[in-house]
Amino acid sequence: MNYLTGETDRLIQNDMLLCTAPNPSSREHQCVRSGTSVLSTIFLIINATLGAGLLNFPQAFDRAGGIGTSIIVQLLLLVFITAALVILANCSDITNTSTMQDMFADFCGHKSLFLCALCIIIYSFGCCLTFIIIIGDQFDRVFVTYYGFDYCHTWYLSRPFVTAVSCSVFILPLCFFKKLDVLSYASSLGCITVLYVAWLIVYKNFTKNESLIDPMKIWPDNDYEALQIIPIICFAYQSHMTAIPMYACMKDRSLGKFTVCAVVSMIVCFAVYTVVGICGYATFGAGKVPSDILQGYTEKSVILTLAIVFVAIKNFTTYPIVLYCGRDALLSFLGMDVNVNGRFRVFITLIWYILSLTIAILVPDISPVINLLGVLSAAFIFIIPGICLFQNILRKDSELYLNKDRLQMVFAIFITALGAFVSGIIFVQAIRDFNKASQLPLITGFRQLRQSLCT
Repeated sequence: MNYLTGETDRLIQNDMLLCTAPNPSSREHQCVRSGTSVLSTIFLIINATLGAGLLNFPQAFDRAGGIGTSIIVQLLLLVFITAALVILANCSDITNTSTMQDMFADFCGHKSLFLCALCIIIYSFGCCLTFIIIIGDQFDRVFVTYYGFDYCHTWYLSRPFVTAVSCSVFILPLCFFKKLDVLSYASSLGCITVLYVAWLIVYKNFTKNESLIDPMKIWPDNDYEALQIIPIICFAYQSHMTAIPMYACMKDRSLGKFTVCAVVSMIVCFAVYTVVGICGYATFGAGKVPSDILQGYTEKSVILTLAIVFVAIKNFTTYPIVLYCGRDALLSFLGMDVNVNGRFRVFITLIWYILSLTIAILVPDISPVINLLGVLSAAFIFIIPGICLFQNILRKDSELYLNKDRLQMVFAIFITALGAFVSGIIFVQAIRDFNKASQLPLITGFRQLRQSLCT
C-alpha cells in the first residue's frame, strides 16, 4: 500500500475514500471537509453499543452473583474495550484505511483480509437476523396485550406481514447510504429510545409495591459466577467492528477527538447499563430476573407499551449500521472496491436485506447459532486490535529500543491473550446454554428468540 506524506494529501485521500463527496480538486473541498461532528460520532458509537443487550443486563447482574462483582468486572473490561477503540482508530490512520478488514490486511498480509472480512460478514448477518426477530417479538407483545392471543389470525396483524412491512418502511431506506455520517440523525433517535427504556426500568423499581423474598446480592457465592457476566459485556460493548468507518467519516478526523468520542460514549454506556442492571435486579430479586427485563412487567399500560415499541425503533436504527459494515466486508471479500458504483451497492444491499428478512421470518429461533457466533465479538474487541498494535510496533521499532514501545508490546500481547481467554469463556458458555434447552441463553446479549405468541 502506498503511504501519503503530506497533511493535505492525507485529508484529500481520506475524503475521497472514507467520507463524503465533492470533487477533491475543487477549492471548496480543500477548505471544508464534510462528515460527522464530534457529537454525531458520539451518537453513532452509543447507538451501535447500546443495543438489545440492555434488556439482559439485570439477569447478567443476577447470574454474576451480585452488583459488586458485576460493576468491578465491567469497569476492568471497559478500560481495555475503550483502549481497543483508540488502537483501531490509530492503526487506521497509520494504514490510511477505512475498514477493519483493510487495516488488518495491511498489517498481516492480503490473505488475512479474506479471513477478517468473512468473520465480519458472518457476525454482521447474524446480528441483522437477530434485530429483525426482536422487532417481530416487540410487535407480538403489543398485539397480545391489546388484541389477544389470536391476533395472528388477522392477516394484517400476523408476525410475517407486520415484520416485513415495518422493516421495509423503517430499515430499508436507511440501508442504501454510501457513508455512515447520514445515519447520525437516526442514531440520535435510537439513543433517545434507549434512555426511555432505561428510565422505565428505574421507574418500575422505585414504584414496586411488594417486598422481595430474595433480595439482590452484592458478592457471588463462588468465583465462577463472576465469569458469567463477561460474555454479556462483550456483546453489550461491541462497537469495534464499526469504529473505523465511524472514525473515517468524522468531519475533523483526528485521533484526539475520536478518543474523546470513545471515552464519552463508553462512560454513557457504562452508566446506562449499570443503572438498568441494578434497578432491574432490585425489582425482581436474586434468581427471579427474566432474561428480557421487559417480559417481567405484565401490566397493561401506555408507558410499558411505549418501551416495547421503542425497543423495535432502536433496532430499526441499529440494523443499517451493522449492514453497512457487513456490506463493505462482503465487497472486500469479493475483491471489489468498497466505493463500487451505486447500482451494484444497491443490489448487494437488497440481497442482504431480503435474505435476512426471509430467514428471520421463516426461522424464528436461531439463538444456538447466534450464541456460537458470539466468539467473534471477543475477536473484534480484543484480538484484532491486539494483533494490529503488535504489528504496528514491530513495523516502527522492530528492535524495541524505546521503553514506550516495550510497554505497548506488553499491552498488545496482554489484550490478545485476554481476547483468547474471553473467546473461550463465550464458547464454553454457548455450549452449556445449547445443552440446557429449558434455560433461556444469556450468552448473546439478546434474549431467547422464540416462536410467535399467537395461539
